[in-house]
Amino acid sequence: MNVLPAAWRKKRVAVLLAAAALLVFALLLPDIQLTRPVAQVVVVLDVSQSMNTQDCRLDHTLAAVSRLACVKDALAEALREMPCGAQLSWGVFTGNQTFVLAAPVEVCSHRSDLLDSLAQLDWRVSWEAGSRIGGALVSALRVLPLVPHEADQVPGLVFITDGHEAPPVALRNRRHFEDYLGKVQGVIVGVGGDALTPIPKYDMDGKYLGEWEADDVPQMDLGGQRAFSSVPGEKMVGEEDEVASGTEHLSSLKETYLQLIAGEAKLEYRRLTRRADMVAALQSPVLRRPLSIDTDLRWIPAAAALLLLLVA
Repeated sequence: MNVLPAAWRKKRVAVLLAAAALLVFALLLPDIQLTRPVAQVVVVLDVSQSMNTQDCRLDHTLAAVSRLACVKDALAEALREMPCGAQLSWGVFTGNQTFVLAAPVEVCSHRSDLLDSLAQLDWRVSWEAGSRIGGALVSALRVLPLVPHEADQVPGLVFITDGHEAPPVALRNRRHFEDYLGKVQGVIVGVGGDALTPIPKYDMDGKYLGEWEADDVPQMDLGGQRAFSSVPGEKMVGEEDEVASGTEHLSSLKETYLQLIAGEAKLEYRRLTRRADMVAALQSPVLRRPLSIDTDLRWIPAAAALLLLLVA
């Protein structure tokens, strides 16, 4: 009668010893380099003054805040949702130029630094009051292949803007993307409301100075007008002249325009209305790259040890 209990005690001790060995192994196991598809992305923000327009309501909240505040709020949420191993950096654009602040860095080990630097981005870092969306997008597509990166593929682009240009670029002056097709993948994110809304005016200290008026903002792209003929009353052959809207000092999301240039540049387009929209944008499959990253596999021997303890 005592043989079976004794045999079981020996087996139980062996199981406990195996569990202890697995726990020790789990504690000593270093991270292992594995190749996994994760996001490697440069997020480029529009920091022109139209992004101060207060018509953004994330998740349909009643209180409207500035478009840039919405973007930063949503990006902070998306950054917290990104898995370890993913890489991200910030860039800004205004006028015709995009400036990338740093090469993409691993999000978990640099999360606090990324959040701190994001908080500092506003209209005061801009070098021009307005923006040329097409030109800035071309600049981003040209710059990203030059950004240092670990994988053989170029980092993905998330280009965030309201699409507002003052004045809108005339059709004949629009930028084209043929030279950059296929070189950079990414997403254009549109932000802002559908109704024309006044643009606040601030000084460099953040003091509110009122709103931009019609006389403060060019109402049409004079470079898009046809030259006059030497014959009185006759114009040169060409496209019809652009017509001034008279509302360029007011702003709204130019979604049709952003969808147009996204299609021309072979990029995705998404609209920001919820924080989840930014999370989805930063986790888009087009941004993922096969990166060799440190992977914690200690959970495997730890789980096996727990199973053995339950058996014992």
